[in-house]
Amino acid sequence: MTAGAAAGLASTRTSWAQRANQPVRLGALVQGGNKQATLDRIAIMTLNFQRMLKLPDLPEGPDRTLELFDLPQMLADRYGVHKVEFQHYHIPSTEPPYLRELRARIEKTRSRMTQINLEFGNLNMSAPELRNRLMAIDLTKMWVDHAVMLGAQRVMINQGQPTHENKAYGIPTLKAMADYGKSKGIIVSVETRGAGGGGRQGTAPSAQPTPPASPAPPAPPALTGPARWMLLAEIIKGAGAYSNVDVGGAGAANQQELHSCLRTMFPMTAGSMHTRVNTAWDLATAIRFLEGELGYKGLYTIESNNAHDGTKEIYDVVVATL
Repeated sequence: MTAGAAAGLASTRTSWAQRANQPVRLGALVQGGNKQATLDRIAIMTLNFQRMLKLPDLPEGPDRTLELFDLPQMLADRYGVHKVEFQHYHIPSTEPPYLRELRARIEKTRSRMTQINLEFGNLNMSAPELRNRLMAIDLTKMWVDHAVMLGAQRVMINQGQPTHENKAYGIPTLKAMADYGKSKGIIVSVETRGAGGGGRQGTAPSAQPTPPASPAPPAPPALTGPARWMLLAEIIKGAGAYSNVDVGGAGAANQQELHSCLRTMFPMTAGSMHTRVNTAWDLATAIRFLEGELGYKGLYTIESNNAHDGTKEIYDVVVATL
């Protein structure tokens, strides 16, 4: 998908409704149908391998054997996957020469960066302080520009904890981010996430200190389940942004609830979603619902915090189902 094509999404938002411990190329194990078409529907997050990555802000250890520049080749060799989703804090430099080199190393393996996940701590669209929301907008714009240089298609923001009370300023904040993304051909997406706040597991602490604020009144209790994703859908639609469903972060208590979440978010899909496994529902059944009932034709991005073991568990389900 070209940057120019992504820019056209503003008017066609529903058109998207279209043991690995051994160095084995798992992609070669896909049987039947169009093998490459199946693998082209899969992306893998850098977050999965955080404990293995050798990065400046991560503590040294015997498991840190993987250079960031070598990760795309590793994914291509082990899994036959050529789409990578990055955490912003896994990119240790934003200097143009570094970004150009990183893109070149990704493209050398015939791969591309599909999304950059932004984690700015308290600087998010739901922050009660105007200054923090303005800083969140500025940082998001900066990373949209980096995404262009890196050849990424999307950036996904951390929305903080949206509520019915703070949506009045959350929607215009997200709209400013989404509008800037559209002007650059970048999709700005928001995911279903736990209680709505916090960062992804294993994220580095925010590098942006926030000045102390005067005590605020107690926050209303966090929304759960369907109430949470209905609110999020309202905010995304109001801002003209896109949804990146995290099936684990949806907080669905059962298969029916998960399918309800998918149906709610699908008209605004960014063409990418995060896939995990869960004891409350079956991932394969959810994929069949997406493909058969909703006509989803986007990416299934594998998210795990257990390196190859966790990645392969989800990979096997997605490959077998598609």
